Amino acid sequence: MNDAMSVSIILPTLNEESCLGEALCLLRVHRPHEIIVADGGSTDATCAIAVAADRLLQGVRGRAAQMNLGAAHATGDVLLFLHADCRLEPGA
Repeated sequence: MNDAMSVSIILPTLNEESCLGEALCLLRVHRPHEIIVADGGSTDATCAIAVAADRLLQGVRGRAAQMNLGAAHATGDVLLFLHADCRLEPGA
């Protein structure tokens, strides 16, 4: 029996085209339950890059509002909020 908890990773974004693609690739290595990008109205290529996430949500600008939006749609047991320019260490 596997008692591991599923992890939903939520990334609040706003014009993160320079780092989002790499962040999504590196997060996939950790095999989370899902990766959710909660965008706050980006005007660059952030949303086009975010198609690599499991879900792209578009809401109002504001980190707290974006995090709440992502949390409301997450289905994992645990929520992990990260900025697009943050990296998890191997084995995290």
